[in-house]
Amino acid sequence: MAKRKSSPDDWEEGRCFCFVRHAQALHNVCDDNLWTPDNPLTPEGEQQCQKAHEEWGRNIFDSADLVIVSPMTRALQTAYLIGGLKPDDKRILVSPACAEHLSGATCDEGRPLDDVRRDLPWAQGWRGFADLPENWWTEERPEEALRVATFLRFLQERSERRIVVVSHGAFLGYIVGYQLENAQKHIMTLEDSQIAKKACERSSFNIGFAVIRQYEDAPLKRLAKAPLTCLQGLGRKHAAMLASLGPKTVNDLANWKFARWAESICILSPVEQDGSRDVSKIESKMNISKALDKEWEGWAMSFLLDAPLSAFAGLTPAKDPVFKSIGLTCIKDLGEWKYYRWAKAICALAEVESENGSS
Repeated sequence: MAKRKSSPDDWEEGRCFCFVRHAQALHNVCDDNLWTPDNPLTPEGEQQCQKAHEEWGRNIFDSADLVIVSPMTRALQTAYLIGGLKPDDKRILVSPACAEHLSGATCDEGRPLDDVRRDLPWAQGWRGFADLPENWWTEERPEEALRVATFLRFLQERSERRIVVVSHGAFLGYIVGYQLENAQKHIMTLEDSQIAKKACERSSFNIGFAVIRQYEDAPLKRLAKAPLTCLQGLGRKHAAMLASLGPKTVNDLANWKFARWAESICILSPVEQDGSRDVSKIESKMNISKALDKEWEGWAMSFLLDAPLSAFAGLTPAKDPVFKSIGLTCIKDLGEWKYYRWAKAICALAEVESENGSS
């Protein structure tokens, strides 16, 4: 991956690329908007664009031979405002090849093209826009690092000498090697882009799809102690709701008794025989009474799968709406919840992690 370095306000000699992250959008400042598709820029984001246009955008975009833009609204707006672009500019290419990594949050998904045409009428004349499939973001993608490598190969094989790419933080992080700020640029030579491409093509031990970019290089032991917001797609709002129920860190979630009970019920319910006699009230016979509220004691595990979380002893019905707000409506949901499974796996592997990578 390319090393971070200062990025000049003008192009470097030879063939080079200018990578620009979109300006501040709604989901960058409000967790609720992590779950709304294709967010636009905030008023502050528009001001960031104006400032960038005056400081470097006008010069960089005016002298570019090609401008490639992600189809996401925030990227289209950023290119339009920082570059001062025109609706009939033939240098512009709208391409999903540089759209954001699908993190699991709705904000990285697109929306109907008619809505985009209505909100951004100046973009519909840009090359590539009319060719977008209606649900372009749902099309199957390769592994993210390989997708980035393919995009870099596409850039390197172009004939244009100066190319601007307006894209997104996680996607561009693979290329420039760090998290760009909103409305920040990074100019890279052809040679450095070839180094970045090779790094993307090289497999490495990582859990990049499970954690946010800030934690991608963190040791597993550090991840185990990290706040739940380190898990990709969870967000501050849902992490705060979960904290009100108990778990605040990855390790807390991995060892949360309610999640462990739920997972155990999910694992054992398929081997439960239908029609067997209830022995839960008989001394020295099989039961999980200490885990259940009184009215749920003795129920078959296959029935408990669909029971609300308040069926567990220690969780009142008043907690059920909190669980529901984070997508957990029953015991099965918690037992199979990906965030619990990720947390459990991280903590299990952290136990076999060496300090210096040696065996």
